[in-house]
Amino acid sequence: MAKKNKKTSLKPAPAPEPKDRFPAWLVWPVFAAWGTFVLKSYYSKFPLNFESLSVILAPEQYTAGLFSVLPGHLLNVLYAAVFLFACFSAGRPVLRAAGFGFAGALEETVFSCGAGFGLLAVYVFILAAFKLLYFWPVAAFIVLACAAGIYFLRKEPLRAAGSPADFGPADFAALAVLLLAMLLNLAGTLSPEIFYDALVYHLAVPNYFVIKHGIAPMPYNFYSDLPFTHGMLYGAALLLKGETLAKFINYGAGLLTAGAVLALGARHFSLRAGLWGAAIFYTVGHAMLASWSAGTEALLMFFSTLALYAALNRSEEEPRWLWLAACFCGLAMGVKYTGFFTAVGVMLVYAWPARSRPLTAIKNLALFTLIASFFVGPWLVKNYLYQGNPVFPFALSLFGADPHSDPQKLKDFIGHAGQIGALKPLYWLMNPWKITMGQVPNSEYFSPLFILMLPGAFLLSGPAGAALSGLWIFFLAVWGGFSVSSTMARFLMPAYPAAGLIMAAYLFSPGHRALKGALKAAALAVCFTGLYWAGVIFYSQGRWRPLTGAVTAEDYLSHTQPTYPYSSYSAVKYINEKTPPGSKVLLIGDERSYYLKRDFIVSSVYDNTAAVEYAAASRDGEDLYARLKADGITHILLNTTEAIRLGTSYRMFYWDERARGVFYSFWDRHVREVFSFDEAQNGQVFNRVSVYELADKLPSGAPSAFNVMKEIIMKNLDKK
Repeated sequence: MAKKNKKTSLKPAPAPEPKDRFPAWLVWPVFAAWGTFVLKSYYSKFPLNFESLSVILAPEQYTAGLFSVLPGHLLNVLYAAVFLFACFSAGRPVLRAAGFGFAGALEETVFSCGAGFGLLAVYVFILAAFKLLYFWPVAAFIVLACAAGIYFLRKEPLRAAGSPADFGPADFAALAVLLLAMLLNLAGTLSPEIFYDALVYHLAVPNYFVIKHGIAPMPYNFYSDLPFTHGMLYGAALLLKGETLAKFINYGAGLLTAGAVLALGARHFSLRAGLWGAAIFYTVGHAMLASWSAGTEALLMFFSTLALYAALNRSEEEPRWLWLAACFCGLAMGVKYTGFFTAVGVMLVYAWPARSRPLTAIKNLALFTLIASFFVGPWLVKNYLYQGNPVFPFALSLFGADPHSDPQKLKDFIGHAGQIGALKPLYWLMNPWKITMGQVPNSEYFSPLFILMLPGAFLLSGPAGAALSGLWIFFLAVWGGFSVSSTMARFLMPAYPAAGLIMAAYLFSPGHRALKGALKAAALAVCFTGLYWAGVIFYSQGRWRPLTGAVTAEDYLSHTQPTYPYSSYSAVKYINEKTPPGSKVLLIGDERSYYLKRDFIVSSVYDNTAAVEYAAASRDGEDLYARLKADGITHILLNTTEAIRLGTSYRMFYWDERARGVFYSFWDRHVREVFSFDEAQNGQVFNRVSVYELADKLPSGAPSAFNVMKEIIMKNLDKK
């Protein structure tokens, strides 16, 4: 039998690996010394306590009431899935009609959801501007979008995703930590909202707009004059279901950002690099904590990542990606003024490779600015109409402040929000180290990977191409803006995904295989550490108790928790359930107004205090009562210990003796207590919240309500 001829392989020989940029004898000692120093310093500051982990993971504490609350959680997840699907369904046909093509299902999904978020935010803004903020217009958007989404998916299904066939054990470990982080963040999302800023600002202002059925001034709450693209999404959620759905929007933004990093990595580097980039950024403690509450950072990070992604996808053949990047930059700035750093970073990502054609670049950047302005401009116009200052509360020296604001307090807010000191070169240079090592308030538990890997990344051979350069340009631009404006690590969140992907791109580039294996092990250890600290914080805040049915949500919210001091919730619940629908409440001693479902006047600590201003403008107690009655106020909510705390720290009660006497006179003649709740610990009462009803005349023989302001609050403040 004749032998068959052997087929000759026509496969080209594999290309030789690129030469290492620096020799191993140099790179190994540098990373070994620096890595040891960084990790030893970090873990000596934040040592892991595995005994506490065993307490946290004890299963019996979570099972007693779990089945009673599980149906509610599943229903909330279902509502969230429908809402996110509606946003995807609204965004997808618009992007397709604009001619965008996508590299895969995940890329199309994240961009469609981002576009849908933007469309819904614009739609709700229009409703709010015309005082049409009701349930049915928002529900109609969701229903129609879902119906259209199902139709278009049947007509044009998403492309199938690729298979992670080349994943190894380390990659599956990275996937595991990412999924565990998503699960913990889901638990945080399903727990009641206790984030102070959300109760004062992120949810409180949209809640006020919902009560008023549209955008309305909040004279003593300057937060209402900040950009509110996120607030439009939260307002829609509040109308449909409540704060849990609003928190799911925020949680979904974090999930979608992880998906965007995964897809971006797969398109420009590798699927493994995308996975590790997502795991690195998503397990940073601040990114995880931000996923639990309805804040701004997760949505800002999502829109920023999509803007960067679109800019990296742009080419001469596909210039439309730059215009999509402009839309997402406008949405980012509409969430928070610091979205400006995102816009600068994205513009530089485009401008750097286009620098050889300066006139074309300038023309395109001008059009980019115009498109971005469409999404942030309405908020600037609204602020100008309300405050005479488009960027309120900034640029006060140029535009001035309104009569309800204290310019000095607003300057204090800018200082407190940024926590930035004198910008001396050494101070600026040391800030990354101080933030990493927990030496800066509100920035503890930051990831040491940023300072461990990014400064020495140039020693490693990275993948060639525009994508890595673009990531570096964006990260440095956003970090540069952050570094001169704040030391709060969560304000750097728009740069987290880019930083994670930069690190992952180097880890999976050719060369220094053994060293990169060691760095991957360190990265995994740090990712698990971020998950550990987030779990400790979640447990210490007691969020698991209402989540698992160990206590009711009402009981949990009515009591002081870590980061949730001196709650007014019991009084708010009384007002919502026991007062007539037309009631209006004046809050004294608490700036958290979110849970109120009646009309109200609230004062932030950075504004003038409404109660003080009313008293100062009145001749006597009778005149003060007449003014309150004319403004529709029927009740007062007073939080005693919180009033002392805020009065001490922020000088909320700055009235003179005459104004104080006016208030006391009014109190003695026109106030009667209808509800009180004493919060005790170890048998000792440490706070009282009360609700008072205003009356033309007290019932005959009825004593006036005990004057808490005079006898407790001001006596304590006068001592300090």
